[in-house]
Amino acid sequence: MSLQPYKGKGWFPKRRPTRLRATYNRPHGVRHLLAALDLKIDKLYGHASKTKKHQDILRFFQVLRRRFHRSERLYLILDNFSPHHHKKVKKWASENNVELVFTPPMLPG
Repeated sequence: MSLQPYKGKGWFPKRRPTRLRATYNRPHGVRHLLAALDLKIDKLYGHASKTKKHQDILRFFQVLRRRFHRSERLYLILDNFSPHHHKKVKKWASENNVELVFTPPMLPG
């Protein structure tokens, strides 16, 4: 989630309201949260990273895989973010009894 203000129209009681500018600086950078919910025990696992690369995703998946017995198949529901589709991620999943389930893409309309 990005909590930055966006340019746009709105309903305002004043003639010329004060507005927030549309961009701002992030002097300390950003963090990206990767999270997984275990539906069986209702537990949330999370990992914060500085980047959003396939290596970060693989690292998180490896931690998840270690939490469950190897014979237990894991189903990871993912969005269509490009690092999720990386060939190394897909190869790792097929070798480690993990099925990657992607959400359907949004259709125009």
